[in-house]
Amino acid sequence: MASFMQKLRTVTLGAAHDLLDKTIDMNSTSSLRQYVRDLEDALSKMKNEAAIQAGAVRTLDREHGDLAGQIAAKKTTIQAYVDQGKQDQARPLATLVVTLQQQFDRNEQELMNQKAASAALDQAVEKLELKHTDIVNHVRELERIDRTSKAKEQSASALSSAARLTNSGSAISIDDIESKMRAYGDVASEKFDRAMADTSIQEDPETTSKVDDLLASMQQKKSA
Repeated sequence: MASFMQKLRTVTLGAAHDLLDKTIDMNSTSSLRQYVRDLEDALSKMKNEAAIQAGAVRTLDREHGDLAGQIAAKKTTIQAYVDQGKQDQARPLATLVVTLQQQFDRNEQELMNQKAASAALDQAVEKLELKHTDIVNHVRELERIDRTSKAKEQSASALSSAARLTNSGSAISIDDIESKMRAYGDVASEKFDRAMADTSIQEDPETTSKVDDLLASMQQKKSA
């Protein structure tokens, strides 16, 4: 199991280092996006392996503490037997303590190895995360540049179209058009005025006389 885990750590760390050392086209958005996907896949595996490794460190650390406690307790008992002159009873416990001590030493070495592996994985994860952040920011910058460039191209195209339209109409005089429109308006106004005159009410002589008399009488009342 330990050999398999060591191989797994080696493969995982090797893949992470390959990704960090990989040469990529920093000006290619598609290349960077693929690299981001590779980083994210590697990060997922690395984080899982780092969690497994950290869990193994906890287990070994707990076992190491348990062994230390057992050895200390048995040494206390052995000391009591020796003090009482009970060598026969002390010897089997002493043999057990030696065995436990050997196990303790092996456990301590393994714990050191596991802690080193865990630290290496954590560092690899940190480097990958920093690289991931850097590449993502680079992709966003390239995308921003691409959007800006396309917007400028569209603006340039629109301005070119406007320039062509302006140039093609340069022979047309705005003043001439306005003059023609005003002349057309004058004719329309004249026609309207004449039509209104044709429809106005014509007073007969008798009505006209009566209107004059009415207005005169009203004027006299006003003067009085």
